[in-house]
Amino acid sequence: MGKQNRTHPAGAATAAVHGAQISAEGFDALATPVYRGSSTFFPNTAAQRAKVDVLGLDYTYGLHGNPTQYTLAQRLADIEGAQHCLLCPSGLNAIVLVAMAVLKTGSHWLIPGNVYNPVHALAVRLKADFNIAFDVYDPLDLDALENLIRPETQLLWAEAPGSITYEVPDLTRLLQIASSKNLLTAIDNTWSAGLTYKPFGTDGAAQPSFDFSIQALTKYQCGHADVLMGAVLSSNTLAFAEVEKRNRAYGVGVSPEDCALVLRGLLTLPLRYKAQGNAALEIAQWLQSQPEVGKVLHPALAECPGHVHFKAHFTGSASVFSILLKSEYGDIHACRFVDSLQIFKIAYSWGGPESLALAGILPADRLSQILDGNGSLVRLAIGLEDVADLKADLRQALDAMKEVNTNQE
Repeated sequence: MGKQNRTHPAGAATAAVHGAQISAEGFDALATPVYRGSSTFFPNTAAQRAKVDVLGLDYTYGLHGNPTQYTLAQRLADIEGAQHCLLCPSGLNAIVLVAMAVLKTGSHWLIPGNVYNPVHALAVRLKADFNIAFDVYDPLDLDALENLIRPETQLLWAEAPGSITYEVPDLTRLLQIASSKNLLTAIDNTWSAGLTYKPFGTDGAAQPSFDFSIQALTKYQCGHADVLMGAVLSSNTLAFAEVEKRNRAYGVGVSPEDCALVLRGLLTLPLRYKAQGNAALEIAQWLQSQPEVGKVLHPALAECPGHVHFKAHFTGSASVFSILLKSEYGDIHACRFVDSLQIFKIAYSWGGPESLALAGILPADRLSQILDGNGSLVRLAIGLEDVADLKADLRQALDAMKEVNTNQE
């Protein structure tokens, strides 16, 4: 390092704290720096006392934001076509913030029957704690949905495709219904990663769009199964400001190191999403021909409910789907199948490089609605391994499954 002319602080302790900081001018690289810090310095008292703009770059305290965090938020907004983005510690936290920003005591909201199960658990908790009512609607029966709307209904929640069972509703009509009733709308758009479904529209004001999109960045945006994070995205400035206010009031923040990891993941997001999605579709089509499989629940396949809406709304598919074993195979068989897999790991989440499997992760009432003469359910998440190796692993596990002594049930 070349010699620099600078004034040395008087003492060693002062020098350790207030010594020179090397300028970054002239250094340029792809990676966004990790900006750590709790105290954020103000140039003067006037700046420290200035009114906070919750929608601006608020460099007042480390909990509220830093350049690493705001860079990630802007890139996510650009990918999904949103005006605003708020980072959260998890996808579930993003869901909770939206619900708490919109719903008040005495209000009512609607959630789909195929919703991510923690959303249903949240609705039950909000009803018990704050007298916030909810109803569950069939995402494939929007005529019935209209009959559930009350004068106090504030929020219509959607998930596309639905969790575990992967039905896709008519999102255009759902938004039209909400618009006609002046309801705010939110969609869990994690499955598309903001790439293959655009919840904020592409044709201006010609069609209604969602007020909020929720992303679990834990999945594809991170892509390496080592970060928990979520995001709320919106182009409704007034509604988004209410979410941001709740976020500050509740003291919610994210780590700049985690933001840097997700930023790194974004560099390969479209490539990974496409590769894993293509592999999953190939495996799903192959599973249709396996004699032990009764049905494959993948929205890109015609046999999956809502397939026609998937074709209308989505430009590609993700890497997670479910299968229903044939009726002679019960839960004990599904567990043996999953336990016999050698490449697939048993774990929650998806979107990382490793393939995952889970047996029977639906509440009994939901499972009974979709079986239609089939047997137990297994969810598969396809990673980045060779497709031929994954097929071979699935095939040997299906063979092992048939060796189960059914007298053990």
